[in-house]
Amino acid sequence: MNPKFKSIAKLLQKFPGVGPRQAARFVLALLDKPESELQELGLAIQNLKREISFCPQCFNVSDNGLCGVCHDPLRDKTKLLVIEKVTDLDSIEKTGLYKGLYHVLGGAINPLDGITPQHLHLRELASRINALTTDSTVELIIATNPNTQGETTALYLRDQFDNQPSLTITRLGRGLASGSHLEYADELTVKHALDYRK
Repeated sequence: MNPKFKSIAKLLQKFPGVGPRQAARFVLALLDKPESELQELGLAIQNLKREISFCPQCFNVSDNGLCGVCHDPLRDKTKLLVIEKVTDLDSIEKTGLYKGLYHVLGGAINPLDGITPQHLHLRELASRINALTTDSTVELIIATNPNTQGETTALYLRDQFDNQPSLTITRLGRGLASGSHLEYADELTVKHALDYRK
């Protein structure tokens, strides 16, 4: 295979979840694009860090200032939803059901990968909680992923903020998905379904 092709494919493999085959497919797809689209993509990547940054308050993607959520005066400041990644925020916003604030941790605790609480935006979360709870009671909604890392992070958050005055800690409901069959559910899913039953 062409060395330049391999070189570009190797660069694409640095993205999360992109393996050698997928990287090769991306390069082939880019070869089919007109030169103008490639230049547009190249310019967008070149200006990425100048034009897009993270909100200094919640760590959502922003235009070099507060993000749209933090800037919106109509958001419910008595609810703070803690999530792992910006993409989680986007998924929740698409539902249109949640009108409170967010805090993006920037990942989940995973000692095997060297991600400890110090690598996450936990100091900033503590500061926000202190600021928000001076005026009213705040609900801290833990919305980490239902996997080992997410559960570890949720337990850590509960330990850190459990005895905080004017703070109520809740967790997103979990359990059996609509349309699923009980006989195919794993033990952890059944446990959560029983623990969080209504």
